[in-house]
Formats: sequence, structure tokens, C-alpha cells
Amino acid sequence: MKRLLFPTLLAAVLLSSCNTADGSIDYNQTLALIIIIVIIALFFVLAAYSNLLRDTVNNCDVFEANARKIQHKRGLKRIRNENPYSLSRVQLAVWTVIISCSYIYLELCMGNCNSTDINQTALVLMGIGAGVTAAGSIMDNREIQNGTPRHQNAPSEGFFVDLLSDDQGISIHRFQNVVWTFIAMVIYLHKVCNIATGCDLPELSDTLLALTGISGATYLVLKSQENGGAEDASEPANNTGLSTGPAAAISPAVPVPPTVNPLNSSPVIPDTASVTASTSSPIPEGADPGVAVSTPEVTPTGSVTPGS
Repeated sequence: MKRLLFPTLLAAVLLSSCNTADGSIDYNQTLALIIIIVIIALFFVLAAYSNLLRDTVNNCDVFEANARKIQHKRGLKRIRNENPYSLSRVQLAVWTVIISCSYIYLELCMGNCNSTDINQTALVLMGIGAGVTAAGSIMDNREIQNGTPRHQNAPSEGFFVDLLSDDQGISIHRFQNVVWTFIAMVIYLHKVCNIATGCDLPELSDTLLALTGISGATYLVLKSQENGGAEDASEPANNTGLSTGPAAAISPAVPVPPTVNPLNSSPVIPDTASVTASTSSPIPEGADPGVAVSTPEVTPTGSVTPGS
């Protein structure tokens, strides 16, 4: 019985909300509502049970180590070892859902959209989302190929935390990208709801489109430095307490050059074989203790001169 409850409620909502003024069913509106619900439901199901919206994890050992750290830090008995959410993938997926559902609504409920002109806003928004996602994927693949330690090799800490965090924690370039994208989405949906007649997708202002594009470009530029850059394979400093990978190899010790005599600029290498006596040598047998015994003197060039 419980399995039939949701389909029954869904059918009741569809039939009651798509009636015309004379009481008959508007099949176009019903079909539009069904398709929109399926798209939205599919989005949430794939987001929860697949890696459609999640980053790539390339180091399982570091991932497991970070999972244990998070579990110990939060005092959890068990943690869900899921990949973190990707900001660029989430944006592309959300824009896809919004624009596709808007087009279905206008096409089936407002008239024939075949006679409308090309909508510049929809193309720009989908282009920004696709471009940011493609560039971010190229950066991730380059870091994986170069063996760069990545902060993405850690379990998800929550949807919004994943979207706003880099290796240093909550970051400004991710925050501003989320804010401007959210503003554009809200205004776009508001314009769709206010369409009374016609099938034209809404147009956003050039200023808002430019701000959205600049926000995406800023995010990409700073994303390339999140893990120390694609060419730097050393472990970046982070304040999250999570491991990002093996530390950089310790450079070998630099040899110390020999001492140079400032007089002749040649290395001073004493000739120990030429030294036949020292100042600490005992008094020779039969010598007068009151007579000073001369000792050899070593010159800077290594030769031995007799004492006076």
C-alpha cells in the first residue's frame, strides 16, 4: 500500500491542477507537469546516488586517511565515504534543469516555440556553465596526471561546505561564484513565472550576464591555484587538517666549497706529510732543557719553514 501512495498523490495533483475552465483536462499542461517533475526528480536521485555532481577521487589511501580524520574530529561512529560535490558540475546541472524545464513549460503551456528567435540569454548561460565545467575538468585531469596532491581526495562534508571550500576552507572565489549564480537563477525563474503569453524564454540584462561570466572566470583562475598549481606537486599548506598527499622530496645537502686564501685565491690544502714535528713534541733526548727547541712552521701554501 505504501508503494501506491506516492503515485496516487502525484496523479491526484496532476489531474486537479491541469483542469481548464470548463472542467476538462488540459493534456498539454499535464504532460508539461509530468516531464518537469520527472526531470527534477531524476536530478535529485542522480545527485544523491551517483557521482554525476561529484569530484573525481584519484588517491584512495589519502581519501581513507581524511575520512578517519573527519570521523575522529566530529566524534562520529560512522561516516559516509562519498566524493565531494563539484561546484562547476552542480552549476551546469542546475542551469540545465532550469532552462529545460522553462522551455517545456513555455512550449506546452504557452504556445508554439518554433517561431521564436534564438534566445541569447539561454545560450550564454549554458555556454558559461559548460565552459567552466570543461575547464575545471581539464585542470583536474592535469593535476591527476602530474601527481599533484588534491584537496578533493577527501569525503564530502556536506553539499554547501563542498561547494564553498578549497584546501584552505571556505574561499571567497567560490563564495562569489555561488552568490552571482544564485542571483541569476532567481531572476531567470522570476521572469519565467511572469510570462503571461508567448513562448520566448526570458532575457537577462547584459550587466548580469557579464557579472556571471566574470564570476566564472575568477573562479577558474583561482581554482587553478587551489592545489598549488598543476605544475607544483608539493603538498600545499592547508588549514583543514586533512592530508592532500605525499610531501615533497627533501633536496640533497649542498656541498661546502673549500676555503680560499684571499692572498692568492687558491684553495688552502695543508700538506700534512711535510710536517715532521709539532709544537707539542717532547724535548729530544740529551738536549738542554733550558735551550728552546725550534718547531717547524707551516706557511699558507703548505710548505714547511724551519723555526728560528
